Amino acid sequence: MANASGTLTASPSSASFGTVPIGTSNTQTIQLKNTGSATLTISSASISGASFSMSGLSIPKSLEPAATVNLTVKFTPTTSSSTSGRITLVNKGSTASVTISLNGTGTTATRSLSLSSSSLSFGSESVGGTTTLEVTITNRGNSSVAISQMSVTGSAFKTMSGLGGVNLSADQTANLLVEFSPKVTGSQSGQIVITSDASNSPTSIALSGSGVSGTSHSVALSWTASTSSGVTGYYVYRATSSGGAFTRLNSLPTSATKYTDGGVTAGDTYYYEVTAVASSGAESPHSSAITAAVP
Repeated sequence: MANASGTLTASPSSASFGTVPIGTSNTQTIQLKNTGSATLTISSASISGASFSMSGLSIPKSLEPAATVNLTVKFTPTTSSSTSGRITLVNKGSTASVTISLNGTGTTATRSLSLSSSSLSFGSESVGGTTTLEVTITNRGNSSVAISQMSVTGSAFKTMSGLGGVNLSADQTANLLVEFSPKVTGSQSGQIVITSDASNSPTSIALSGSGVSGTSHSVALSWTASTSSGVTGYYVYRATSSGGAFTRLNSLPTSATKYTDGGVTAGDTYYYEVTAVASSGAESPHSSAITAAVP
């Protein structure tokens, strides 16, 4: 009658870590299982390959039939090259050992922040009013970027979502909300500076807007955002008579979808049109005109 025996198996039987930036790590879990009919003991476990390490397994380790234990394997490359290694597990009392092949490739770590827009133009806003715009920040590198600080200049501007102390992993994005609340009339400017360990740090966003008198002698316009790709802002045009010539009101495209015209006179009627502006500077056809009578 044959003696019962324990059989050690590994799943998966090999581990491929792919390409990993130098200075970072990738881990994988390998399950060791006794698929035999008797208790077995793992008497030794060794690993080769300078960039590989393992944890989670105490030697000696006994496994009852059908019992499992997880082995964690980490790949931490130090050079830009392909690396291979091997884990060897010895089942006490067995002439056969279990081997798990390992491989991975190190690559130079890159960190770079990309902005959906490097400038925000809020157009005109009534004093005491508020316009909020959004910028998407993306880590275009292959390693995590640590944002250490974010500062804002310009008393009319503030951020609604802080990013200081945030880590962005590769290809991860974060949305930054910026608010323009003018306290005085006239053109106003500012800047957001984002400091990080990215190669292109510091990263900055230019801010501009104009405060207009919040009296009844103003026209507040709003429109639906364009669904066309590549649109970065809008121009607002005004005419003082039906069928008359339209004059552009904002020197730079506004990133907002609203605009307050404070240069109007009580008792007059005005006509407005809007165009969408692409990053190349090309304008769309004018929208249909709307009429605004100032009381």
